Amino acid sequence: MRVTIEHREQAAGVLGNHKDCYIDCGVEFSEEERAIIKARDLYNESFTIRTSTPQVTKSRLLGSGLMRIAGRIMWIVGILRGLYEGFGHIPTNYGGLLFFAGIALEIWAFMRQRGEDKRIENPEQEITIKQLLSNPRFSIHTWNAAVSKVFEQEIRDHLVGIKNLIQNSATLQAKQTFEL
Repeated sequence: MRVTIEHREQAAGVLGNHKDCYIDCGVEFSEEERAIIKARDLYNESFTIRTSTPQVTKSRLLGSGLMRIAGRIMWIVGILRGLYEGFGHIPTNYGGLLFFAGIALEIWAFMRQRGEDKRIENPEQEITIKQLLSNPRFSIHTWNAAVSKVFEQEIRDHLVGIKNLIQNSATLQAKQTFEL
């Protein structure tokens, strides 16, 4: 098993004045390990670590709610404007534009709010061997560089456990007879 761990910082916040830290990890299994995993059906073995997304802020939650309200207002005004344009024989189509822009904003805000709710409900992610075989990279979010070192050690411990599981699954133990 070959593991690559990389630390990175990324600008965050509305003005980009805050830095979020991430740990990117890549896991490559050898052909022998892949064969053992397949032979012993170890695909569903897993470990749980911190999630890859930052914690949701109150301003982001408020923004998503306000975007949904704005989207609803836009599509209602779009319908009314469309009726006014239709019955008034006005050649512009601002009503249709407002209607579809409002629906698009509502859908986008709904999807954003859904992602925020998922992050709040589940602050951890589960990494399975099957997932590592199909996509050997995963990331976790940390709030500063000092905490990143703690989580890096946690990742190492989990991967050592996976490695030991694969090695111990290579062969079955022989029959043993003993007295108690």
